[in-house]
Amino acid sequence: MKLALYGGSFDPPHAGHVRIVTEALKVLPVDRLIIVPASLNPFKTTVRANSKVRYQWLKTIFADYQNVEISDFEIRQNRSTPTIETVEYYANFYEEIYLIIGADNLEKLQQWHRFDELNRMVHWVVASRGEISIPKNMISLTINEKISSTDFRTSFSSLGLEPTIENEIITYYKELNESEN
Repeated sequence: MKLALYGGSFDPPHAGHVRIVTEALKVLPVDRLIIVPASLNPFKTTVRANSKVRYQWLKTIFADYQNVEISDFEIRQNRSTPTIETVEYYANFYEEIYLIIGADNLEKLQQWHRFDELNRMVHWVVASRGEISIPKNMISLTINEKISSTDFRTSFSSLGLEPTIENEIITYYKELNESEN
């Protein structure tokens, strides 16, 4: 069995994340794609939305996708979980793992915890972002979404999602901002 793992903060999830999943399902020879929201990204010090809330949003967004599962593995760790730990866990159940990352992660990839081991365990799949060059030895996913979680958190711009879930997410972040001010 072959697996694609797609981890991230998803703070908040948006159409770019959906596009990455749909492209990966078209391009990769996998039996299942598992989305793994982080409790806390190892390269970040904070997260805006509660991990359980982000998990539920992802479950709603991808509810109708066949062969896509949302995992609470990293959330249950209740700490910053290095990707290698997640890959090791799923390696117990799958023979081959494709690890999906955004091109914006390439710059710090060598700094990832136990990178050499991780590099031996996975096929790298990189979602394009802007003009960032993707190495030839990695699988490239062409994504043309101009949406970013960071931009959304400052402007509450559209997330490109179905209106019901998008309105829920926007309301959550607006209320979060109001409670902090």
